[in-house]
Amino acid sequence: RWHKVFSINWMYHSTNTAPSSFTFPVICCSVTLFPKLRQDFQSAESAVGYANLGMYSDALAELENLSSQMVADDGVQEFKLRLLERAGRWQDAAGLAARLANSHPDESRWFIAWAFAKRRSDSIETASKILADAAHLHPKDPLIQFNLGCYAAQRGDLATAQTHVRRAIELDHDLEKLAHEDPDLEPLRQAHLIN
Repeated sequence: RWHKVFSINWMYHSTNTAPSSFTFPVICCSVTLFPKLRQDFQSAESAVGYANLGMYSDALAELENLSSQMVADDGVQEFKLRLLERAGRWQDAAGLAARLANSHPDESRWFIAWAFAKRRSDSIETASKILADAAHLHPKDPLIQFNLGCYAAQRGDLATAQTHVRRAIELDHDLEKLAHEDPDLEPLRQAHLIN
């Protein structure tokens, strides 16, 4: 019996970078019994292969061959989102991330991905608005606070940036190191507002 066909596993890193490689772990009994499943597996395997070679457009094209049930899987949607980001297709990435955020408002990562893409396809102001709204839903999410700090620093609002970055570090001490390295926070470092 089938319990799970595919899943994609990786963490959305605090630096908003995609992983260095993609995988589709597979649990299956007999692929020959399920021709559509076999086709899904082959398309997924091809998509992963293309992604690992940096051929993101080809990987996205392979995802178009997946069954509607497979395409609807959250793991596949996240994989597609990461491919769109890697391909620099920011408007498409923003649209997908917005749909994921609206269908899963309890998961802060979709708001972060949405803002990340909107920053590139639209503006820092639009990205800031998305994260400010998300901060009301996720007041203790350190990455939302950290990214709000980054966006404020880039807008030149150093007091607000400092407040958000301090809050992020209070919530997750590991972000302190990132605060000293993130290029978006250079204005805070130059003003000596990061300890």
